[in-house]
Amino acid sequence: MNLKHKILDPSLPVTLFEVVPPEEGKPAALDEAVAVVRRVANSVDAVNLPEIHNEDRPGERTAGFVPRLDPRVMGARLRDEHATDIVVNHCVVYAPDPLPWLAETEETYGIRDLVLVGGESSSIQYPGPGVAEAAQRIRAAGHTGALGAISIPSRAGEAERVRRKHAAGIDFFTTQVLFDPNDIVWLVQRLNGVEARLFLSFAPVSHPRDLQFLRWLGADIPTDLDRHLRLDEGSAADLAHTDPERKQAARAACLERSIGLAQRILMEVFDNLPPDPPPLGMNVEHINRRNFGPAVEMLNRLGDLYSSLVAAHVRA
Repeated sequence: MNLKHKILDPSLPVTLFEVVPPEEGKPAALDEAVAVVRRVANSVDAVNLPEIHNEDRPGERTAGFVPRLDPRVMGARLRDEHATDIVVNHCVVYAPDPLPWLAETEETYGIRDLVLVGGESSSIQYPGPGVAEAAQRIRAAGHTGALGAISIPSRAGEAERVRRKHAAGIDFFTTQVLFDPNDIVWLVQRLNGVEARLFLSFAPVSHPRDLQFLRWLGADIPTDLDRHLRLDEGSAADLAHTDPERKQAARAACLERSIGLAQRILMEVFDNLPPDPPPLGMNVEHINRRNFGPAVEMLNRLGDLYSSLVAAHVRA
């Protein structure tokens, strides 16, 4: 069964593992990323590869922009070495026509499952189409692979955006990284009757800079999350400590609380489903090289819970 068929079957749990492509020109970093995927290849349905741009967002970055490998290059290697389904993200607003990129992606890299991404700001005039228009053009060209888009649960009017993009040909949505159940529960309830799958996204946090970076990316993070993860108290000092054992213990404790929060969000979403909910998927992502291991740990810990929640819903 191919990935699109899985996504469209509401009785199946579907899991993505999101891996940021490594820095350009560093083969060792690519080898490391491929090795991480090898550890999870049998536990996920596809590897989700974002396309990284130098975004001009407000606020201070945690690090300078690093040009990344084309996700299609990494995707082709992963598919060849691990027989893994690949989902590639592509920002459609930077070129007037998405079809040349689509043709190259299919013919050169053998990748057909995509996430179409819009611009970072609605106030910017981009040369290319928005996600809904790009999806319509791609479907009109005869593309039959799975098409996805990004969902921001806290955004005003998000349920209507999801419905409009689904009508334009989008099969699934991946959410922003979730750290609070309220907005995602609200969104799922308002998507009653929608057949597009909604992937709930989670990322491990094991250091204060992780939250700083996610906030810079625009993730909706509760103001008290630092306190919940104890990143503004003793463990933050421990993370900066020179004692390796003390530092490692602080990271492990923070990760444990991060995974516990993700488990609670999953359960709250499934506990508050509407009568005819959209199919739900799970997307676990890492946000930097330091969090490769924690992301694998989160995937392993959440995977069984998510699958059991889907099975219980199907039985009900």
